[in-house]
Amino acid sequence: YQMKQLNSIEEAKEVSAVRLTEARPRPKEGDIFRLSPSTGIYLWGRLVKRSHFFGVAADFNLVYIYDAVSDHRPAPALLSPSNLIIGPCVVNNLGWSRGYWQVMANEPVTNADRLVQHRFIQFRGYGGPENHEVVDESGKVVKGDHRDWKRLGQSGFGNFNSVDWCIRAVLNERGILPAL
Repeated sequence: YQMKQLNSIEEAKEVSAVRLTEARPRPKEGDIFRLSPSTGIYLWGRLVKRSHFFGVAADFNLVYIYDAVSDHRPAPALLSPSNLIIGPCVVNNLGWSRGYWQVMANEPVTNADRLVQHRFIQFRGYGGPENHEVVDESGKVVKGDHRDWKRLGQSGFGNFNSVDWCIRAVLNERGILPAL
């Protein structure tokens, strides 16, 4: 998918996600939440891990966003690591604290709920499949065959807005949302 290119800081501050709740819970590992890129369209996610990432000594959240569009909680098979709509994302707490990500349940995270390894794409300059490295959670370069680079998470820290842009790009490509 092609993520929207931003042309100004004002454009980066624009929020396209739909606020779902006034509740502002602190996110916890195992939270199953829903988010909405557009009114009436809901996707589901899970906070899989709270930890330090990419060598930064502060806790961030590793979330999965599933390829499951439904206003009701999807079947368990759809909330599996083999069914991600975008790569795993490392994010801050803003999705929850600003009400864009609505916690619907909390369940222990098992090994079956997690990918065996988390890999992230780290672009060098303007990115593309020929101008990147693949890194692990600590930021160390991982060698190997990474042909499906679009399914990797982006190295670095995001928030609800960066996740929303990625999801919107996929849903737009599928014709579910109007063009960005």
